[in-house]
Amino acid sequence: MKLKHRFEYIFYLLFSSLARIFGFSHVHILGRFIGTLFFYIIPIRKKVVMKNLGIAFPGKSSTELKDIALANYISLAITFLEIALVYYSDKETIASMVDFCNLDNAKQQLQPNENGTILLTAHFGNWEIGALTFGIWLNRPISVLAKDQKNKFVSKRMRAIREKFGNREILLGVSVRELYKTLKEKGYIGVVGDQRAPKDSMRVDYFGQKTAVFPGTASLALKLRPPVFIALFRRMESGRYMIELEEISYDNLPDESEAAMAELTQRYMSNLEKYVRLYPEQWFWMHNIWKH
Repeated sequence: MKLKHRFEYIFYLLFSSLARIFGFSHVHILGRFIGTLFFYIIPIRKKVVMKNLGIAFPGKSSTELKDIALANYISLAITFLEIALVYYSDKETIASMVDFCNLDNAKQQLQPNENGTILLTAHFGNWEIGALTFGIWLNRPISVLAKDQKNKFVSKRMRAIREKFGNREILLGVSVRELYKTLKEKGYIGVVGDQRAPKDSMRVDYFGQKTAVFPGTASLALKLRPPVFIALFRRMESGRYMIELEEISYDNLPDESEAAMAELTQRYMSNLEKYVRLYPEQWFWMHNIWKH
């Protein structure tokens, strides 16, 4: 194992221990400090963040873009601190982080379906806690698609966090077979669908840019026709969360398979863009989505 990975993991454990001292109720204080520190002193991927924000919001001034970027660093710091805290938490604590005003409606929409259910989320708010919460609410495991980390220590810890309350992590590589099986068994799968695909992949519009996307989820959906929901876990000013849940329609899709996949994916990306425009600080702008 690389020495670098051991040092990274030691730093991660120190980070987690610090978060544990503050707890969920005060972690936003630590997150504000860390986010501000990284924005001004250790500006990791700051050029990418500013570039992406400039592309997405060409009408905003440089001051406005910097304000969004700073808020984004703080939001991401809080997100990663909260994810680290999950390792030490119980179901009741995680469930209590959510605003329950739309819980009954969400449960009604997410009743088990004979073709399974696809929950499409994004790097928005706190996607990891979102998947855990759905599993707790539904009292059914969510099979979450994840990319294996280069650092095996961190990868093992993240798997423990994702599977802590019964969900199941499925790694890219064996994913298609396992996801198909889960849907055929009337199960639920969770996919973070906003990652950049290779240069020669299918492209859809996102903030006016032709953006490379992975078509796999749309292809799977069109084969089995399960209900597909965009499910975003939005942080509110109180520090608690609101589930934004909307079903993506299969109506009026093109007859040709590739065009249908592109249109279904476009509906997801357009829906995501709507929320990112409303809450730009909560999306993962460090992701170089327009690299090519």
